[in-house]
This record gives sequence, structure tokens and C-alpha cells, in this order.
Amino acid sequence: MSDPPPYPPPPPEPPADFGPTGNYAVQHQTPRSLWLIIAAVIAVVVLLLAVAGYAIAGYAFTSIRVSDAAGAINTANDHRVFVNTTFDLLDQQVTAFNNSTDLTMAKSDAAEVVNQSQTMSSTEFGDDQALASVRARLNDQRWLTSLNRGRIDAEAGRLDHARKAVGTARTAAGDYVQLGQFLQAYVQVLTDWDLVTSDTAKHDFVGAASADSSMQADTMKALLASAAPGLPLEFHDYLMALQSYSADVGKFLNAIATQDPAALDAADKLLTADTAKLEAVDFSSTDTKIKTFYQRFRDDFNSEMDKATA
Repeated sequence: MSDPPPYPPPPPEPPADFGPTGNYAVQHQTPRSLWLIIAAVIAVVVLLLAVAGYAIAGYAFTSIRVSDAAGAINTANDHRVFVNTTFDLLDQQVTAFNNSTDLTMAKSDAAEVVNQSQTMSSTEFGDDQALASVRARLNDQRWLTSLNRGRIDAEAGRLDHARKAVGTARTAAGDYVQLGQFLQAYVQVLTDWDLVTSDTAKHDFVGAASADSSMQADTMKALLASAAPGLPLEFHDYLMALQSYSADVGKFLNAIATQDPAALDAADKLLTADTAKLEAVDFSSTDTKIKTFYQRFRDDFNSEMDKATA
């Protein structure tokens, strides 16, 4: 039996066509790499679009909020002429009141101080509500407006100045209301006094006594209202003297009613002393004092509004 023929030894490596560097590998690895590149490009594009969309949306949202804030500031600023004109009118009414010799006109002037200041207070209250509303909404969606914080912060600062201006005008208006209410109470006391004097001159002592009782009650009301902001102390001092005067008028009228000469003489001396105290009160500078007190409100109002509209 013959020996089988020898087989050739196996090759040290597989054929090139079946190896990792063969044509088969190239054909299958090249498409996979391309897809990876395409996927990466798509991811970058999507990311860029998202960033751009975020920036555009944030800018648009910020612009709406800034526009709302600017509108509220402009509305408040549009009322600046009205506020300054009201300050002028209030000054004029107070001056007219102090210089008036007609009680009817004085009563009208006092009522106008109240009416005008209440109107200004109402107007500025509306402005403050609008400013506060847009100020609160300015920081809505902070995540969306992070790229526009500079614009948001700048508008917030302007709104804060506008609110300070409006708040100052509201405070002044509220103080003026109290001042006007005091003037109304004060002119009522003068009206009572005028009636006491006229009834006494007509020897209507019953009527004079009734008017004097009203005068004493109204003087007390006026004294309670004399804490009005900006009211010079002279008015309080005058009312204190007038309170004593009114009480002594009651004594005088009672002495007449009882026909008591001694009591009448004593009451007359008291009234002389009261009159001296009343005449000693100097009202010459009260107009200036009131105007100076309220001028600071006007200055602060316009200063803050200037900053808001700068």
C-alpha cells in the first residue's frame, strides 16, 4: 500500500480576500463612518437651531416686557404736566385762603384744595398700579430672558424711578388732602365766630350763645385736624387762643343773661387778654412755610421722573 500524498502546510495567514483589510471590510466600514458623520452634523445643526430659537424667543419676550414697561412710564410721564399744574393750583388756593377776607370764598378755596389733591391722588394711584404691574411681570420667565438681563435690569431701574416719582406725588396729594380738610375745619370756626359777633352786635344773646357753643365744638375739631402735614404752628397757636376766647365769650354771655356786673367785668377782662393773644399770632410767613414744605415733593417728583425717562 502506497503512502498518502503529503498535504501542503496551512498558510500562516488567511487569504487576503477574507481578512480585516480585505475588500469586504472596506465595503462594510465606509457606510458606517459616513452615517456617524452625518448624525454628528445633524446634531450640531439641531443644537444651533435650538440656541438660535432660544435667543430669538428670549429677545422677543424681553421686547414685549420692555415695551409694556416703557408704555407705563410714558403714561406716568404724560401726567407730569397735570401734577405740576396741580401743585401750582394748590399753592394758589392756599395763598388765596390765607389772604381771603370773604368767608364764603375761603370755604370754596379750602374745598378746592381737597378736591384738587384728591384728583391728583387718584391719577397717581392709577399710574402706580400700572407701573407695579409691569414691574412684577418684568422678571417672568427668567430662564428665557437670561441673555437679555441687561435690557431687563435697565428697564427695572427706570420703572423704580417712575414709581418713586409717582409715590412722591401721591404722598404730597395725601398731605394736601389733610391740609385742605384742616382749612375747611378752620374756616368753619371763623364762620361760627362771625355769627357770634353779628348776633352779639344785634343783642341776640341767645343766638350768640348757640353760635358760641358751635364755635367751641368746631374749634376742638380744627385743633384735632391741625396736625396736618406742612401746616405752620401759627394756626395751632391761634386756635388755642381762640379756644380760650370762645370759652370766655360763653362766660360773657352768661353774665349778661344773669345780669351779673362783676362776672361781666371779669369776662370782659378775659376777652381782652384773649384778643391780645390772638393778635400776637403772626401769619405773615405761613404762605411761604406751606409752599416750602410742599416744594420738596415737587422737586423730588420731577427729579425721579427725569431719571425714569432718561
